[in-house]
Amino acid sequence: MVETASVLSAYLAFALLHGARPERIPFGVASRLRARRAWRVAARVLAAALFSLSVWLWSRAEPGAAAFLVPFAALLCAASLFVLLAPLWPRAVWGFAALCPPAVVALSLAGAFHG
Repeated sequence: MVETASVLSAYLAFALLHGARPERIPFGVASRLRARRAWRVAARVLAAALFSLSVWLWSRAEPGAAAFLVPFAALLCAASLFVLLAPLWPRAVWGFAALCPPAVVALSLAGAFHG
């Protein structure tokens, strides 16, 4: 469960990194965020924090180099998936990104209690 939370953290990290440029976010959000530099900085800082969380969660499941390599590979796969599917189904990829934070918390807590 902790492994799944790690992969979802990597997906959300890329979604925030992708969304740091407001014109990439659909649904009319770009007009509200375009002039706000704080959004760009906050999105990048949150993306770095979420990737760090992904590495930390994976290190709870597997020590050593895999604790960094697996979340990095998950980030690359999430980035490919996101960039390929965002033009086709923007509601699906952004909706999944919106569901990631509660899923990460739930899976992390479930993994903490089950091993």
